[in-house]
Amino acid sequence: MSSDVAAAKDAVVVLDYAKLVEGADLSADIARAYGPDGIGLLIVRGIPGLVELRQGLLPLGFRFAALPNEVKDRYVHERSSYSFGWSHGKEVLKPGQFDEFKGSYYNNPQYDAPAVAPALVEKYPENYLPNVWPDADFPALRPAFQALGRKMVDVGLLVAAQCDRYVKAKLGERLSPDASLTRTIRESRACKARLLYYFAINEDATPRTRDSWCGWHSDHGSLTALCPAMYFDAEPGAPEPTRQDIPVPDPDAGLYVRTRSGEERKVVIPKDCLAFQIGESAQIVTGGLLRSTPHAVQALAHPASRNISRSTFAVFMQPDNEEHLRPPEGTDPAEVRVGAFQPGMTFGDFARATFARFYNPYA
Repeated sequence: MSSDVAAAKDAVVVLDYAKLVEGADLSADIARAYGPDGIGLLIVRGIPGLVELRQGLLPLGFRFAALPNEVKDRYVHERSSYSFGWSHGKEVLKPGQFDEFKGSYYNNPQYDAPAVAPALVEKYPENYLPNVWPDADFPALRPAFQALGRKMVDVGLLVAAQCDRYVKAKLGERLSPDASLTRTIRESRACKARLLYYFAINEDATPRTRDSWCGWHSDHGSLTALCPAMYFDAEPGAPEPTRQDIPVPDPDAGLYVRTRSGEERKVVIPKDCLAFQIGESAQIVTGGLLRSTPHAVQALAHPASRNISRSTFAVFMQPDNEEHLRPPEGTDPAEVRVGAFQPGMTFGDFARATFARFYNPYA
């Protein structure tokens, strides 16, 4: 085990990419970030090529969202419950309130058409259908989306290897043989990436609560990679921003996590880093040794919000849908009482139950 816990920024554990590549034992850092007293999130710094990949993708969030609605609507994919292509106004921000403040472009960052049986495609269209790309109207999106998405999965595998080392040392034979986070990510055909775009709020009509841009939730997958957000300044209707990657004009806006004690803490991801959050599926299969964290995004306050929009990118690394989520032997049921999970569920069952909470099936 490492003798010194990694440096922290605002009490967030920070790992060096070079140490991950070396395979240094960072178990103490994993415990501090993801264990019972952690916040379920850590940051990885020093990732080669990340700055350029971020710059290549995030401005495309602005540019795609600025396209006419009739163009964007060609890439809305109802059959997948809006889990591929463009989605706007389908997600439930809070009970009874559908989210008009952000749009998303979803696709599998690794496989354009996952190699799975046709019966599984039919059963789980939200994960196994082919990707939906706007090549005819916006050809720049596909290569930039896939390049950053695959980089984030590659770094996620390095973080997962450290998680497996820590969990195996703690749980030993109690651990289910299929609980390896590394194996889950490497073998999955169901990873999903999401290019998010938060529209500028040009009227002072919405209270700026912690969850005003994205409601409080925990990710239901295994491990989520988060790219540092980018802010833009543009007049309404402009096809290109006047300024991009600008400083955040409201210091209270951005990503928040809720700690185990109930404290709401803002997390700032430096531009040359990635953040990794543990999801509920990893909490289940480790019996709570690794713990997910609720998080939300607070919107910019008016008038600082005028003409300011935000883009970011997340990659959700998760099991294939037919995999069973099995807690370690002897796990306290309270440790895996998360989200929509019920004992005996496959990941597909769990994902569908979770999805029903956050999307409007009639939109």
